[in-house]
Amino acid sequence: MDEYFWLIVSALLVFVMQAGFLCLESGRIRSKNSINVAAKNISDFIISVVVFWMFGFALMFGESTYGLFGFSDFLFDSLRSPWAVSFFLFQMMFCGTATTIMSGAVAERMSFNGYLAAALILSGLIYPIVGHWAWSGSFTTGNVGWLQQLGFVDFAGSMIVHGVGGCVALVAVIIIGPRIGRFENGNALSQGSNLPLSALGTLLLWFGWFGFNGGSGLVFNSQVPSVLLNTCIAAAWGGISASLIYYIYHKSVDVTMLLNGIIGGLVGITAGCHAVGSAAAMLIGIVSGGVVYFGEKWIYEKKIDDALGVVPAHLFTGIWGVFAVGLFGDLDLLSTGNTRIEQISVQLLGTAVIVVWAVSVSFLFFSILNKFVPLRVTQKAEEDGLNVSEHNAATEFKDLLVSMNRQKEKGDFSELVPEHPFTEVGLVAREYNQVIQRVQTEISARDSAIQNFKSSEKRKSAILDSSMDCIVTLDIKGRILEFNPAAERTFDSSRQRAKNSDFIQLFVPDEAQPYVKKA
Repeated sequence: MDEYFWLIVSALLVFVMQAGFLCLESGRIRSKNSINVAAKNISDFIISVVVFWMFGFALMFGESTYGLFGFSDFLFDSLRSPWAVSFFLFQMMFCGTATTIMSGAVAERMSFNGYLAAALILSGLIYPIVGHWAWSGSFTTGNVGWLQQLGFVDFAGSMIVHGVGGCVALVAVIIIGPRIGRFENGNALSQGSNLPLSALGTLLLWFGWFGFNGGSGLVFNSQVPSVLLNTCIAAAWGGISASLIYYIYHKSVDVTMLLNGIIGGLVGITAGCHAVGSAAAMLIGIVSGGVVYFGEKWIYEKKIDDALGVVPAHLFTGIWGVFAVGLFGDLDLLSTGNTRIEQISVQLLGTAVIVVWAVSVSFLFFSILNKFVPLRVTQKAEEDGLNVSEHNAATEFKDLLVSMNRQKEKGDFSELVPEHPFTEVGLVAREYNQVIQRVQTEISARDSAIQNFKSSEKRKSAILDSSMDCIVTLDIKGRILEFNPAAERTFDSSRQRAKNSDFIQLFVPDEAQPYVKKA
């Protein structure tokens, strides 16, 4: 039991990395695409499991054909030995990891169907073939691939897993192009809708990586503790390095750079974590952080839209990690029989052929696939968000915008927008409803005041109209000759009383008479 228990535990730890990728990516993109990212992460893992069981494992670990690919063990049987089944489960998790790396780079504009087809190509063809070249002998003694025969070392997959995923991601983002507005007027788009969730995802990845690297020796032996320690040290220094470099250039600490620096350190140490000391692990982590920072800067200058910095964090640091094996790896622990120069040469050769294979095959298949299953969504779908356009699954924020737009189109603000409880959007909706209610109250008060004003003006107008009809005829001495009915109402005096009376004496107050007479 001891010989396969550690493999099972490690496989479960690697599975946790799927949750890590999901959280990391969902938090780093805009909320209108979060459901789509989650769906892609789950779906690509399902595809990788099915494909790896059907024929991926056979291509990777089956009986070798000239060291290029395997061709046995199709539809892997669960009735095999417990160790064989445990090994299969462990490698299946690796296939899932390689496949899901791509999703972060193409987020927010790659169609769901196109992504699933791309995941099928990656997990069913690109990854298993590369895996056979370097790892096929780990399942069946003597069944080695051609890179393994040369002494190429990638202990847990800096290049075989992460580099391959990064290569495919690079090809995909080049073919589908940048997101709308990504490089317009220096617009870098949002850094994420939920960075705390991304931080949680990074911690889950870090935790799962202990199984990723620790289990790659296939047994729990005296080597495992040092592997886990090196993994942890490189991750920490990767985060420090990337953050520090960013701070030097920008005078602030960027959370996304911290997270990618950690991942870069983990990828960088993965190839040689079994054959280096702690000091070398620290150096590998430091360089990995620098590779992440300058790699992201470089691809941005080239106007390549990698939504999460997947290419620098997985491909560029993967290349560095494999090269670092030749630089720092203990030759006795590597046990390849190569000298230092020979080992470096083999590491460079292996890196080159893996990149050429992954890039050329993905470019060929993606270009053909794009003609039949569009890899990119329409402009309207991208603007609306892939949650709605791809899955018809709106978020509470989208619901709020739709309700507000409906009010605007109809010009009817009597109906309140929905308030989703216990969410930030719900708080916004509640405040918005209170504003609308206050506006309605103010409008009602204004309408009432206007109505009262109109009534008052109407009364004044009637009096004025009456006054305009008032006619009083005087003789030269100021005696009243004519006094019509309107004059009676205006001066509140009868015609009989007014006629032949002195107008000034009758209607002008006594104290004002001297001034009137003088005038």
